[in-house]
Amino acid sequence: MKSRTAAVIGSNTATGRELIKELCSRSIYDEVIVLSESSMTYTHHKISERIIDFRYIEAGHIGLVDDVFCCVQPDNNDKWFDPLQLASAVKKSNATQYLALSSMGADPHSILQLNRLYGVYEQQLQKLKLPSLHIFRPSILLTDPGEFRVKESAAEKVTSFAGWAMTGPFKTYRGIRASQLALAMTEKALTGQYPELVIYKSGDIENTKRSEIEP
Repeated sequence: MKSRTAAVIGSNTATGRELIKELCSRSIYDEVIVLSESSMTYTHHKISERIIDFRYIEAGHIGLVDDVFCCVQPDNNDKWFDPLQLASAVKKSNATQYLALSSMGADPHSILQLNRLYGVYEQQLQKLKLPSLHIFRPSILLTDPGEFRVKESAAEKVTSFAGWAMTGPFKTYRGIRASQLALAMTEKALTGQYPELVIYKSGDIENTKRSEIEP
């Protein structure tokens, strides 16, 4: 497989930080473009930073890339970032595939407001008719406090404490590390297949293993 170029949005999130490191470690990626509103502290010779104002993002900001990863989940309170505006720019840039974060329980008809938000977001992404759309639905996202010095939230502590009981049918509800999600996003991008739409549930994400032979 020929070398690839990736673009990452969300370098300030735990998943984004882990994903950038994961992509840089893969020989198949010769450039990792990071689109952000501020500079990163992590450096690598493959990284190309582009500081932009996401309110005015266009295809030209993304450029010619193969894989675009969005590590920012939709938020009604965020007036500076519109994930659908980003996805529209990605489509115009002619990227090969778009990999986006949603959440477990996404359902436009859910009685829970947050689940409805994610469900509507997924529907809107599908209406854009992107060349290849990968949607990831992780359970509670756990940061890696030892690496980022971030304290676990109350939800993370409960999930960690009850993890021993979350087996069988309850395994889907276990929290998932940002590093594992980053690994899954990378591996799914490198299958060599470009489905029109594929949705990965939390169990699929957790069970993704690192390829023994890199494509």
